Amino acid sequence: MLSNIRDRAMRWSREKKLDHFYSLRTSRQSVLDVGISPNDWSDSVNVFMKRFRGDDSCYTGLAVENIDDIARLNPGKSFCQYGGDTFPFKDKAFDWVFSNAVIEHVGGREAQVLFLQEMCRVSRHVFFKTPNKYFPVESHTNTFFRHWSSTQFYRWCQENQPHWSEKNLFLMSKEYLIGILKEAGVKNYTIHANRVLGWPMTFTVVIT
Repeated sequence: MLSNIRDRAMRWSREKKLDHFYSLRTSRQSVLDVGISPNDWSDSVNVFMKRFRGDDSCYTGLAVENIDDIARLNPGKSFCQYGGDTFPFKDKAFDWVFSNAVIEHVGGREAQVLFLQEMCRVSRHVFFKTPNKYFPVESHTNTFFRHWSSTQFYRWCQENQPHWSEKNLFLMSKEYLIGILKEAGVKNYTIHANRVLGWPMTFTVVIT
């Protein structure tokens, strides 16, 4: 039952996030979708790409893994693979960057700051979402409250879900998020708390 509640909340959050983004973007503005997954095994993966509202020519997907199969299935859209550090695009190449729950997977603080700087460098506007560390349920591991203590959480991951570590799952509080935005030199931004039963489940950051 708890799993069903979580899944329903995540679907609701995704829909709300998409509506929010499209309320800001005009129809002909170009978008770089940062964080395409090659493991496109469910409707919840690559949602933005699959449900892109606009002409395919306005869409570019960026990934760190090979996404040739996805590119073949979406011939009207553009796709690019990169090494995970500097984005392979010129300054202000896009009107928008859209990134859904990616920044928490790029590494520690230094990598997150670089990720922020690159999103801002290649685009005029940035829209990204990340989970709230202090939401009761951690969605990747389905643990309750354990992730509130980083030391205990990563020790538990090592013993029970060794795929996850600080290198690929670095959760953020709102205070931490504000700190890395400042460190990245970002000044014009708003943070929106996406709440479930009054509790911030995720944060959406809009940078202009």
